[in-house]
Amino acid sequence: MSLALVAALLLQGGGWTVRPAAPTVGDTVRLERVVPAPPGAVGRARALTADELVEPLRAPEIMTTNAGLLVRYTVAFFAPGRHELPMPALEVVHPDGGVELVLGDTVVAEVRAVLPDTAEAPEVRAARPPLGRVALEPLPVVLLGGGTAAALGLWAFLRRRRGPAPGPAEAQAPAPEAPLLRWLAAGERRAVATLAMQRVRLRLEAAVPDATRGLALAECLATIGAARPDWPLRELADVLTALERARFAPLGGDDLTELVDRADVLLDRLPAAAPAPA
Repeated sequence: MSLALVAALLLQGGGWTVRPAAPTVGDTVRLERVVPAPPGAVGRARALTADELVEPLRAPEIMTTNAGLLVRYTVAFFAPGRHELPMPALEVVHPDGGVELVLGDTVVAEVRAVLPDTAEAPEVRAARPPLGRVALEPLPVVLLGGGTAAALGLWAFLRRRRGPAPGPAEAQAPAPEAPLLRWLAAGERRAVATLAMQRVRLRLEAAVPDATRGLALAECLATIGAARPDWPLRELADVLTALERARFAPLGGDDLTELVDRADVLLDRLPAAAPAPA
């Protein structure tokens, strides 16, 4: 088929139709056009390019009708006003294998705004006069300063009558250890395992100074085994290893409670162990 015949077919066919005819912003709009084509012909349409004003909602559709090929694009417009949208070309494949390129032309769509434009220009008002400063009265400031000075003087007098602060011998007793069971009930399992681990390492460091907390677990156990071979080293290794794992992979509540109790029992047995022979 020659180009002249294609042009004649295009002149016979209608232009693009916008459905609905008066869409609003965000509506689903169908752009349709009938391209005359001989029976048995098929079409290949190119996709639209999305931008900030129009968005294709689906791939282009081509259907065979008695009048030719019906080309349909489904889009949505995101700005009101007059839109002139260049359409892609259409390839018409004829039954004999020939391919013709049909220009896409331009779609004109009038898109309405969703909300009416009722905004009015703001009214121009004259500038207001500057605000005057409020005169401050000195009496409240004097009363506040005098009251503060009197309170400080009374506090100093009462402190002098009470005598000097208690010395180091009168210091309060150290706070008890952290309530591990209460933390365990609150779900702080990693914190409970960490504190139990630190408590065991502190006791070991107090008995064997070389087994510092800075050592890795394997090095700490080796140092204790060399210094205190009479201790229950196997049980100690099991408890420390389980506490180390519980810091990163929390155990169940009952399992962790049993592990903490086992560590406490082991700590009670350690001071009773005899030191290693010279």
